[in-house]
Amino acid sequence: MVKILNLSDIHLGSSFRHGKINPETQQNTRLEDFIHSLSICIDRAIDEDVDLVLFGGDAFPDSTPAPYIQSAFANQFRRLAQGNIPTVLLIGNHDQHTQGSGGASLSIYRTLAVPNFIVGEHLETHLIKTKSGLIQVITLPWLTRSVLLTRPETEGLSMEQINQLLIQKIEPCLEDEIRRLNPDIPTILLAHVMAERASLGAERFLAVGKGFQIPLSMLIRSEFDYVSLGHVHKHQNLNPKNNPPVVYPGSIERVDFSEEKEEKGYVLIHLNHKQVHWEFCVLPARSFITIEVDLSHSVHPETDLLEAIAKYNIEDAVVRLIYRLRSEQIELVKMNVINEVLSISHTYTIKAEIISQLTRARLPELGIGKSLDPLSALSTYLNNRQDLQDLVPDMLAAAQNLLSEVS
Repeated sequence: MVKILNLSDIHLGSSFRHGKINPETQQNTRLEDFIHSLSICIDRAIDEDVDLVLFGGDAFPDSTPAPYIQSAFANQFRRLAQGNIPTVLLIGNHDQHTQGSGGASLSIYRTLAVPNFIVGEHLETHLIKTKSGLIQVITLPWLTRSVLLTRPETEGLSMEQINQLLIQKIEPCLEDEIRRLNPDIPTILLAHVMAERASLGAERFLAVGKGFQIPLSMLIRSEFDYVSLGHVHKHQNLNPKNNPPVVYPGSIERVDFSEEKEEKGYVLIHLNHKQVHWEFCVLPARSFITIEVDLSHSVHPETDLLEAIAKYNIEDAVVRLIYRLRSEQIELVKMNVINEVLSISHTYTIKAEIISQLTRARLPELGIGKSLDPLSALSTYLNNRQDLQDLVPDMLAAAQNLLSEVS
């Protein structure tokens, strides 16, 4: 039985705009959030005494992270090296420099020959010796068009045709690796790809370049005991039959509000040749909460806004408050009161959207071709203004007096 911890898409150094500076450490609190989630993964690997750790790519937001961010990443993974836990670091699209040429941010671990560390920079099979036996890991890093194709090959082709050509290039290479596998040794495919039928998370906004989709038929192979995928931030299993499981562990922290409703975590795998059990382990990622309120018909907009906020547990969360109101309601909402209520959150943003009078729905009774006396027209208008209901009797009486004076 081989025990494996699988995590992916760390993106250490992301989401700074949703954080603040910790006065004690002088670090962005979102960096501390990401480090905390990563440390939980590493702690679990050490506590469980796993045989192998697989990282599915995208260590940082880009290939040139600041030295203090690189140091934070290295401090965590160094603990695996000290514990003699073999580790595979796969190259993702965010790890590559200039779209695949010029190396990658994780290449330094190969250059320094960190003990028991393998950097998956190419499509190849690695025979790894663990304390529980041998295991084969095929690494398939993020591959770009510039790596696989020349300009003459793609000239005049549509995007779909180029994608098909890319698959034609990759498929025989992967098949060659599969044919050379030892059938008596458990095998895992570790790939950073966009697979068919995958449900996208924030990666749709983060991707440096548009990739191509890998057909599931290339991944669901009897030769694989488990397929671990990186790139998509939403945890999911693309093969519920589990023959083999095709799993995105997802990212370990929320990058932005597009991941607001997604659970974050890692996967723990127990692998006995052709028998696999895996479980998704949830991490305590910081909550992101969006509060949207339409106050345009509210008589007491500030009260209604506070009641809407009170429905959410915003303590220590990253909060986005969006409310809509009319221009004449602006002074009815005191910002110091709203700021005070939101102060218990981790960070918050407030966006007030002013509804233009021009967008107000027209009343059929007052349309072209309709004939109403002035008092009836005013009454019809006022009856459709919920915010003025308390004033209707007085306004109609005043209008009646004006009309009487004119007469």
